[in-house]
Amino acid sequence: MKIVDLDKFKPRPYQIPLIDALENKGFKRLLSIMPRRAGKDITVFNLCVRQCLKKICVVFYIFPTYSQGKKVIWDSITNQGQRILDYIPAELVESMNSQELKIRFINGSLLQIVGSDNYDRLMGTNPQGVVFSEYALQDPRAYQYMRPILTANDGWAIFISTPRGKNHLYDLYNIALKSPYWFCQTLQ
Repeated sequence: MKIVDLDKFKPRPYQIPLIDALENKGFKRLLSIMPRRAGKDITVFNLCVRQCLKKICVVFYIFPTYSQGKKVIWDSITNQGQRILDYIPAELVESMNSQELKIRFINGSLLQIVGSDNYDRLMGTNPQGVVFSEYALQDPRAYQYMRPILTANDGWAIFISTPRGKNHLYDLYNIALKSPYWFCQTLQ
């Protein structure tokens, strides 16, 4: 399949290490703690699209709630007036299901937005990639549920969040910081 123009998204310099860690350095677990308005979701959404186009896969983009995912990705518009979904070239999309927040690509890959408040609804699925957006606000059991699936299929997980005190994000940060198998980035 010919790759079409994916250059609608121009990462900021501080976003490039996260992209590079997954695409070029082979990290399977990535944590990026950034302040508000740092472009976490636009960056990682575009990274997910690129992963879906590289090989046939299923990627879940998990928010604390389904409705938050709908607001942040499905319905959101950038400061420049562009819909987040418009970063995907239309010719690469087979279908978009607004009811289930699913994007099916022409190569068969699937990107779906879900909420960690109903993570048990993902039973029987086989994602190769999972994003946990605003992980500090999520039910940490969602990752515990997904982790064996990702381990079994050599999948990847990205955690992005703003800090919210000493909670499960803080615990994960301390694990990632000490592990050579994790990419760990914090921005002030």
